[in-house]
Amino acid sequence: MNVLSKQHQARPKIAVIGAGWAGLSAAVHLGNKAEVHVFEASKQAGGRARTLAAGRGDFSFLDNGQHILIGAYHGVRTLMQQIGVPENAAFVRCPLQWHMADGMQFKAASLPAPLHLLAGILCAKKLGFADKLRLLDSMRALQRRHGLNPPDISVGEWLGKRHTPRRLVAEFWQPLVWGALNTPLESASLNILANVLQDGVWAQKSDSDYLLPKLDLGRIMAEPALGRLKKNGAVVHLESRVGRLQPLPSGQIEVNGAAFDGAILAVAPYHAAALLPPDTPANIQTAYADMQYHAITTVYLRYAAPLNLPAAMTGLANGTAQWLIGRAALGGSAHEVAAVISVSDIVGGFAPAEWVARVNADVQPLCPDAGATVAARVITASRASSMVSRRLRPALMWRNSATAADSENSSRPIDSTSTMYATVWLPISPLGSITLCTPSYNEKVAPMVNSDTATMNAQK
Repeated sequence: MNVLSKQHQARPKIAVIGAGWAGLSAAVHLGNKAEVHVFEASKQAGGRARTLAAGRGDFSFLDNGQHILIGAYHGVRTLMQQIGVPENAAFVRCPLQWHMADGMQFKAASLPAPLHLLAGILCAKKLGFADKLRLLDSMRALQRRHGLNPPDISVGEWLGKRHTPRRLVAEFWQPLVWGALNTPLESASLNILANVLQDGVWAQKSDSDYLLPKLDLGRIMAEPALGRLKKNGAVVHLESRVGRLQPLPSGQIEVNGAAFDGAILAVAPYHAAALLPPDTPANIQTAYADMQYHAITTVYLRYAAPLNLPAAMTGLANGTAQWLIGRAALGGSAHEVAAVISVSDIVGGFAPAEWVARVNADVQPLCPDAGATVAARVITASRASSMVSRRLRPALMWRNSATAADSENSSRPIDSTSTMYATVWLPISPLGSITLCTPSYNEKVAPMVNSDTATMNAQK
């Protein structure tokens, strides 16, 4: 037996549970350094950022929600390079702009960050000079807050203390928080918002660019990632639901009756609790029960005539739809538009026909020549984002644990900024280990991303 075959035999056997973007990322990064088995309960990979394989109807393509990335998602962009997906083939890159059809409008200037945002706001349309100064002052206060880690408060409370004009709340802060965190102002974390803005707006100008997908999410991520895994010799088990993980006396982890040297949980938090081994500390198991979720609804509409939206991403401060994304700007059909409604469980629990009627009422004043709708599809992700109350936020690391990114020679399989996932390394007694990759309560995600976060959302 030669040396190479011995080395090959010595590779650890790793189970990746969940074939969403986090699971695919972890599996790809493991490469041929391990014998990888990916388990996915559904019929297709992609998780909460996937293509709808059926029911496309008259649409060019349909995903399970409109997703948008930003330039700050470095982990996802690196992963795309690894699986052979050129960014310019998958996305249209647009400099940061804020276009409320019924409110303030600005574009980032061609200057280094954060001057690009400063100049953009100073030149904003439909916004008085006094309100421009108020907005910049609040931005500066939030920027100073970043890194100090002061006691957290809600965004709504903070805006109230600063006596923020109602107009700025309606035209900027609420759309921002709903879009970035998918959380009401009254419960959204101010510290998390500061982190999001630091990573996505203030750090580097290119990080604030929108990456608007011009292909379906399957072609962007799931299909090429699965192709890469196949080349690396990984085994993908679709329609394979995993039961509770069991530590073995050998130090391994039992997954669906087979022994593995380690397991990666890349599942939503409401699935993770049922998978954790029986001896997982109670504070970790119960933390999942304390999580709260909010929905995101995407309404896809196709019209008889082409649409002419004012911007690639057109916002509405006073509409049912918060953002309208026209496919014409993405090189697709000019007859199609995707409307995003974040925290749709709070906006209203409408039936699909009502969502369609309300969004159509938003579109018609902007595109009066669009004619009638010829096709419609409503997709609601009921648990699109997750959060834990600040009072209930658990410490998820225990017993000499460290984040996976801190491990020696770590390949950083999950980038929490880019994929909407937190990575926690949990030693299970002396019997092996599990890497937990679940959407975190502080995920830096825009509902039109994800992702997942980013990467992905998430639906985001």
